Amino acid sequence: MTGCLQLAKRTGAFSGPELEVLDEVLKDWASKPDLGYRLEEISGEGKLAGFLLWGRTPMTVRGYDIYWIAVDPSSQGKGYGKKLIALVEESACRETSGCILRLETSGRKEYEYQRGFYERCGFEEVGRIKDFYRDGDDLVTYVKNVNRES
Repeated sequence: MTGCLQLAKRTGAFSGPELEVLDEVLKDWASKPDLGYRLEEISGEGKLAGFLLWGRTPMTVRGYDIYWIAVDPSSQGKGYGKKLIALVEESACRETSGCILRLETSGRKEYEYQRGFYERCGFEEVGRIKDFYRDGDDLVTYVKNVNRES
């Protein structure tokens, strides 16, 4: 759990308040399993290479939300992020014979790489709320519909 927070800090992608929220979510994952948070971790070269926090979307049949994904800067570009997404797809689709994955991110220019990553993983931008976080920082919603039979 602490390793995930330290990894997220090393990426430089998250603000102080975002890291505080991540810390709270990780604590909830560890102490309140009934909240439904799930944590996927991936290792490479003997250390934590990345993590992904996700869970079922309430009141849906096949919906899942991806809350956080981060890959250590020294491990980026090696396929770990795609492997984490694939782990979630496989697990979710086993439960529901197909799944809809949703995630939200920032529309800031600094998040261009992350948005490109989601698109390379098959996610499609389906919505944007202008100036949602603050002026010039849109909320961007991505979705991936994975139709599989178990």
